[in-house]
Amino acid sequence: MVDQQNQPAPPAPLTVGVDGPLAAARRTILREIEALLTRAREDQAQELMQAVYGAQRIMVLGAGRSKLAVDAFAMRLMHLGLTAHVSTDVTCPAIAEGDLLVACSGSGHTPTVVQRTEAAKQAGARIAVVTANQESPLAALADIRVHLAEYSQDFEPDASTQFVGTLFEQGALVFFDCLILALQRTQHVDPSEMYARHTNLE
Repeated sequence: MVDQQNQPAPPAPLTVGVDGPLAAARRTILREIEALLTRAREDQAQELMQAVYGAQRIMVLGAGRSKLAVDAFAMRLMHLGLTAHVSTDVTCPAIAEGDLLVACSGSGHTPTVVQRTEAAKQAGARIAVVTANQESPLAALADIRVHLAEYSQDFEPDASTQFVGTLFEQGALVFFDCLILALQRTQHVDPSEMYARHTNLE
């Protein structure tokens, strides 16, 4: 017979949001991403798109979660049929004139990202920077700047409810995916050709 007196009490229901904490968090995050991307400038995005297709090779650079976002961009550039490298991979060749470096950093102050971008600029590469901070050392190195500013779900600047930097990183990932779809459409890339380039070593 089960001794009910020694059984733990059932957990109290979580009351954040009218339909639970996960649904409330989902709405907040999606609204914040929408606010960020709605404020992204079309002219900056198109300048980056033109630079991507005008480059001999594209190298991407980031740190932490920003690196995950920009590395995913490099993978999709490869699927489009472009020559793309992750700058920290051991197989990445020397960057040179005619190449494009896409550096991604919310703060624009990450030391390794700034230093490697300086090296790429000295080598003659064109520099594209995706950042939340237009006044940063990284932004100062850019030939092309894409500003992804953080907003609350009500479009208040610098008022995201998420942990510091999270919204920029989410927004960067979705922004890069938007660029890929836009490039696929404007360059009339066949999805079957993209799929044929997908790795078969997984």
